[in-house]
Amino acid sequence: MSEKVRLASVGLGWWGGVLADGVEAGDNAEIVSCFARTPESRDEFAAARGIGAAGSYEDLLADDQVQGIILATAHESHADLIVAAAEAGKHVFVEKPLTLSVEAGKRAVAAAEKAGIVLQVGHNKRRSTANRRLKQLCDSGELGTVVMVETHQNAPKALNFDSTYWRANREESPLGSMTSLGVHMLDTMHYLLGPVDRVFAFSNVILDEPPIDHVTNIVLQFESGQQGSLGSSFVVPPTVNVTVRGTGGTAWSEEDGHKLYRQSPTSGLTRTSEEIEVIDTIADELTEFASAIQGGPPPETGGAEGLEVIAVLAAAIASSESGKAESVADFR
Repeated sequence: MSEKVRLASVGLGWWGGVLADGVEAGDNAEIVSCFARTPESRDEFAAARGIGAAGSYEDLLADDQVQGIILATAHESHADLIVAAAEAGKHVFVEKPLTLSVEAGKRAVAAAEKAGIVLQVGHNKRRSTANRRLKQLCDSGELGTVVMVETHQNAPKALNFDSTYWRANREESPLGSMTSLGVHMLDTMHYLLGPVDRVFAFSNVILDEPPIDHVTNIVLQFESGQQGSLGSSFVVPPTVNVTVRGTGGTAWSEEDGHKLYRQSPTSGLTRTSEEIEVIDTIADELTEFASAIQGGPPPETGGAEGLEVIAVLAAAIASSESGKAESVADFR
């Protein structure tokens, strides 16, 4: 077996730990160093995992033992950190969204392409066995002609946001949870039905705190003519569901891809479950990242896929402000 790819974690909050665990769950990579702006955070992370800690991001990028970095930092920081890593010859896995604007995303992707490094965006939801099965059902014609897709991703995390937490900042979280959660569903919808043509979005503040939008709904029309809807909130119980409806049946991926249900045109309102094998989608995407560094195929969700999600997000932000449908082409 090839020597393990040596990675460093950058951004050591809760999700940074989840990604590091995902690396360790695989067999082709390891975390060898880390960096966070807060010394206490990086020292604690390093001690818990028995690894080194860099005193600065520049020091980390100058470390010859580090081949790639895992970015789990604030959204606004992604572009600059990716560009710096690319210029240092380090491969980058960046947690979604790629960036907060298409312009910044293009700058990051261009730097990665110029340097010839692997750039992967952490859109892991499409990887669940249930969503892979939805893709098979769409492509095989088992659902007849697919007409629409409906998605939801929610979490109540904003109920506990501190006012100083970066996700509680409207600049870092345009459309509220859509930036942290809903973009997963945008990528999954692209995976299932292809590019989006137009979007119409509503996004509102409902509670007193935190001062970000608490509920967002987007209606999408795909270039194929099919339609979709996406709802996301940071203040209601967890939900990660995808429903595909066609002339030959309906299929549901529920409980974050842990359950799959089918309904035929002749079964009335009754639906049946289909047994699936649940996988660790985080470990799966990070194993792919390491494999790409080792010379394997490029990541499934690279710069182009990350940019397409950002273009739809930008159109949705514009729609929520203009009160009318916006063309995604205007934001690509």
